[in-house]
Amino acid sequence: DFAEKGTGRPLRYPEVQTNEDGTVIQSGDEQMQLTPEGKGAIAEFESVGSGFYVGGGYVITNRHVAHPWLADERAQMLSSSVRGQPRLKKLLAYFPDHPQPITLKFKVAAQRDDLAVCMFDIKEAPTDLPVLPLDKKDSDAVAVGRTVVLMGYPNGPDRLLALRDDAEAYMIRARCGGSLGSLLGCLSDKNRIQPLTTQGNITDLDEHRVVYDARTAEGGSGAPLFGQSGRVIGVNFAIFTENTASNFAVPIRYAFTLLERAGWASPDELGEANANANGNASANANQTNPHTNATTNSSRKDR
Repeated sequence: DFAEKGTGRPLRYPEVQTNEDGTVIQSGDEQMQLTPEGKGAIAEFESVGSGFYVGGGYVITNRHVAHPWLADERAQMLSSSVRGQPRLKKLLAYFPDHPQPITLKFKVAAQRDDLAVCMFDIKEAPTDLPVLPLDKKDSDAVAVGRTVVLMGYPNGPDRLLALRDDAEAYMIRARCGGSLGSLLGCLSDKNRIQPLTTQGNITDLDEHRVVYDARTAEGGSGAPLFGQSGRVIGVNFAIFTENTASNFAVPIRYAFTLLERAGWASPDELGEANANANGNASANANQTNPHTNATTNSSRKDR
């Protein structure tokens, strides 16, 4: 939503004014003006994107997904016309095979590249969420001509509904179509949250972009791009609408830097640390008590 600068009060749509005959009084303004006064509906905007889980409660996505007003034309128009500032009210992640969404918190975003890291409380999340492996920074999987696979949620719930038969899609829209959030909730309840997988090749490269022709669309922002190594080599962030063979991803090496700033440790590093700790603990315990107990939690996102 939008908040008034200085007070933090939410901005609202103007209350509808009517004549005695019930007709709406026209203000003459072509553009809707928001106000912190009155009891009109709070101006809220919903959006959808993709992302992926890398362990420890950390999720990688795009900056414009975590801060959706950066890519929302309506929000940008309102930002320039009202004395308010956008703020993130709620960010939910939906995973395949898990009916309950997970609340995300924004952690950090890159200044140059379209990347962001969000987090969730691993104690409140399922323990069987898959952790996606990230390709090493100097991988040879990133080269022109190499095969890539993209896995995300282009077109958001519209594509998910198109996969259902007409009767089921109509029922879901009739019951849950009041908002994007309720629609995604119903799809998740019915285990209909499933990503689209497309394949292509790397067609061009520069320092900050991997260009490829695996198909995607709006809603696929933040999706993981896999290389021939089977690991994530990039994060999808843009499409070239005039040429579907030119889609763009941020190289994963820039996500490593951002994740480290956020406090993330790779599963490989955690595995080595745990192995060393367990080895030392076992050695010490064997000297004092031959009976030891150990518990491990492995946990491991989309929007």
